[in-house]
Amino acid sequence: MSKKFSIFVILAFILIFGISYSEEKKVTSTENEIYTDEYKVYLEAKDYQCKYYQKYIWKESEREYGKKQYRYTEEKLQKIKALKDEGKALCDSDKFKEGEAKLIEAITIINYTMMK
Repeated sequence: MSKKFSIFVILAFILIFGISYSEEKKVTSTENEIYTDEYKVYLEAKDYQCKYYQKYIWKESEREYGKKQYRYTEEKLQKIKALKDEGKALCDSDKFKEGEAKLIEAITIINYTMMK
């Protein structure tokens, strides 16, 4: 009788654990679908590259960590900032291609600056 009861308890535990795991997996997959859909919308936005390039420029040339990584001259930093501001202004006025071109020009300066 004790063996039968032990087997019954183990099977009940496995069944309960299996059901709760499958329910959790359903919730997780639904959340993943929501996040994936939001991410697709974000990537397909017209101003995606403008926003991405501006963040990159900020990280590499304006943030203290970025300034410590590169050998920027004051002239290069001013040029990067000016190009970023021009690019942002163009992007804000829905001239995305022109704005992206200015931002890429600033990124080119960053990428061709020696690291410390």
